[in-house]
Amino acid sequence: MDRLNYFNSYNSKDGSHEDQLTRAYLVLLKHSSHSFFTFFEYCRYKHIATANEKSISILDHIEHSWSIETQKGNPEIDTNYLLSILITDSQVGVGQSNIESSERNARYDGVITFGKSLTMIIENKPRSGNVWFGQLSPSMQNLGDDTIVYSSPAVLEWKEIIKQLNHLLGISTISGNEKILIEDFLSYVDEKFPFLNPYDSFHQCKGSKELVGRRIHNLLKSITLDENSVKYHRGWGYYIETPYRQIQELGLIFNSNEAEWWLELSLYFGDSQRQAISFYSSNPTVTHLNQDEWELNPNFHVSFMTSNLVWFRSDSVYSYLDFWKNNVDLIYQQKRENVPTYIDRLCKQNVINVSPETIDNMQSKFYDTVMSTLNICPGFGLIFTISSAEAEELDRSGKLKTLIAEKIREGLKVIGIDGNDLLRQF
Repeated sequence: MDRLNYFNSYNSKDGSHEDQLTRAYLVLLKHSSHSFFTFFEYCRYKHIATANEKSISILDHIEHSWSIETQKGNPEIDTNYLLSILITDSQVGVGQSNIESSERNARYDGVITFGKSLTMIIENKPRSGNVWFGQLSPSMQNLGDDTIVYSSPAVLEWKEIIKQLNHLLGISTISGNEKILIEDFLSYVDEKFPFLNPYDSFHQCKGSKELVGRRIHNLLKSITLDENSVKYHRGWGYYIETPYRQIQELGLIFNSNEAEWWLELSLYFGDSQRQAISFYSSNPTVTHLNQDEWELNPNFHVSFMTSNLVWFRSDSVYSYLDFWKNNVDLIYQQKRENVPTYIDRLCKQNVINVSPETIDNMQSKFYDTVMSTLNICPGFGLIFTISSAEAEELDRSGKLKTLIAEKIREGLKVIGIDGNDLLRQF
């Protein structure tokens, strides 16, 4: 059975084995045309043909049907040309005229064939220290007598391949399924071959939303006890899922404008009616927080089932907190006919404000619908902002993950939790 069939993996080899990396990348090339043509162009750029050799070009081979195979032992090769490709973790010195057929018994990590035109044989060495240059020479066995072997290989770096794949994620025309494949491959590399990831610090991301996002993802995984607790909320960003009743998600969110980007460590307590009851029942306190560092946000909103509908503003952080701590019994689902009276009571007691925009939103999102009830969610948010300059400097020095973990613990102290069951110790 074809080893590049998506469902036919190596059952006997661990995911961190280099053969699994080769297979994963070739599966991506097989199913993602953007990835495939980017790979070919990278090969063309890195290959240096001699004066007697014809430079490779996708235009010369695109009209031919192509096939991609992995782990092929001495396959029959009778194309016009053969190019040897090495993929590794750094640029290594390879002589310009050292590739020729040999008598060795070869097993190629990957073979890409363009009809009768061109064969590419791929040797994958994730660590350049393991490179044996003799493996770049094709075997004489089953090699066509007229096949021209390029005398110089194309040496590719995994870090550049990963950069190119991250760039593809920002292309608007890429299909949803193709984007998912690329994201899955990059996540696989992050998990099994993290040393190949060039974006292990924010300063290397150059403010790219996609690259900063991947760094955030890896950063959160580095501070949690369970990496599986790091998840993605579409429209918001990466977060740590918690086991606490008062707060479900701890987000580290990318934000930007035309001039700059920044990170927001966001803790939103009581985001649902049930969470709000647990939050205020735990007698939360914010007196230990430095308000020059933390932004404190009353976050009252109403919802129907799992959908948040309308948000309301509040004037005073402390009055808002005190009111709900003293009135936990008022946090319950309201029937449709009781909603106007309930909202009016909160306004008169200066717990929330109602603006013309809020009135319009309530009309369109609730009163003009057939919803029979509303859930009451007097949430409360904490935001700690990290500028791009600070994030880059601290990440470069290795201090950023410590800061984020400390600030999460500081935020969780609002509800009397130390986070030891959630976060690593630094």
